[in-house]
Amino acid sequence: MARSLFNLIKKDGFKPDIILGISRGGWIPARLLSDMFEASYLLEGHQTSSILATMQIKFYTAIAETHTKPVISQDVGVDIFQKNILLIDDLADSGESLECALDYLKLKDPKIVKIATLLYKPWSKVKPDYYAEEVSEWVVFPHEYYEFMTEQTLTQNLTKTTAWATFIEQGIPDSAINFFVETFF
Repeated sequence: MARSLFNLIKKDGFKPDIILGISRGGWIPARLLSDMFEASYLLEGHQTSSILATMQIKFYTAIAETHTKPVISQDVGVDIFQKNILLIDDLADSGESLECALDYLKLKDPKIVKIATLLYKPWSKVKPDYYAEEVSEWVVFPHEYYEFMTEQTLTQNLTKTTAWATFIEQGIPDSAINFFVETFF
C-alpha cells in the first residue's frame, strides 16, 4: 500500500519537503514513504530529500471507542513554515484526527499540506489527496495485532483457548496469535 501511495504522489508531481506521520498509525507508512522519496531524490541526482517528522494526536481510547474530540499530544517538532507537507496516517476513518491535524498545521503557515493514507473510508470528514484503497469494514493493520489482541483479551476475558479461536476467526495470522498466546498467557 505504501508503494501504491508513493506511485500516486510521484505521478501527481507533488514533492514534499516534510513527510509528517501522525503517531501512532502514521509512523510506519511515513517511514516507508520517507525511504522511497529519499531513494527517488538521490537516484534522480538531487542533493536534498524530505525531512521525516511526527506529531501525535490522541483520539481512540480503545477499539472503536474515542474521546469526544482528538487532541494534539505531541507537537510537530520541525519548522513547517512555507514548506510542502505530506501528512501521513494509516487510515482516514471518521476524519476527526486528520481534521484536527490540518487545523493545527494551518496555524504554522505551511506552503501546502497534502494528505496520504493507506486506507480511506467514504464517510470520513476529510478525504485524503492520496489513498491506496477504499474500505468500509473495521481494519486491524499488522502493526496493531498485539494492541488489538491485548484489548480483546482484556475486554472479553479471553482464556488461552478462547483467544486462539477468537483471533483465528478475526483473521489474525497464526504466527502472531502463537507469539501472543505463548508469550502473554
